[in-house]
Amino acid sequence: MKSWAKQTGFTIVELLIVIVIIGILAAITIVAYNGIQQRGRDAQRQSDIKTITKALELYYLDNDKYPAGSCSSGCVINGGWSTTNDGSWQNLANALVPKYISALPSDPSPSVGVSPLTVNNYGYAYFSNYSGNYCGTQLSQMYILVYGLESGSQQNTFVGACTTTPLGPYASKSNYRAAVGGS
Repeated sequence: MKSWAKQTGFTIVELLIVIVIIGILAAITIVAYNGIQQRGRDAQRQSDIKTITKALELYYLDNDKYPAGSCSSGCVINGGWSTTNDGSWQNLANALVPKYISALPSDPSPSVGVSPLTVNNYGYAYFSNYSGNYCGTQLSQMYILVYGLESGSQQNTFVGACTTTPLGPYASKSNYRAAVGGS
């Protein structure tokens, strides 16, 4: 008499169910991980903006004006702005480093070569009124920093007085605006 040994193992259906469950768990993990990365970059951006504003205020205390934002070639906005998305960020760094800040922060994931003022482009942008009257201030008595957040709502912070011809805010971005002596 032949004895048939009982074979043990998984059926194809059982294996497919396990593979589907693993795939679902992997997809959930990837989505959660991307959200964590975005929030981490946003926290870095907010910290960077605070650091830059402190350096700008220290510069103002010594010079009674804010440094010029400037770009001479390859500008992604215009000649009055310094941004992390073109070579002009170095112009702002030249004014602030090393006396007011050890190193000028850059966006954690800048969209190089395009304006950071537009939707879905990231980077920091700085402008000071060296050539026009904004917020009713004298020349070089106001500035705006524009940056974008990837998750959550954009933030608008305004320090000082501004009642006439305000610059910004840029609706799709976060804005930090400061004015001295506005009317």
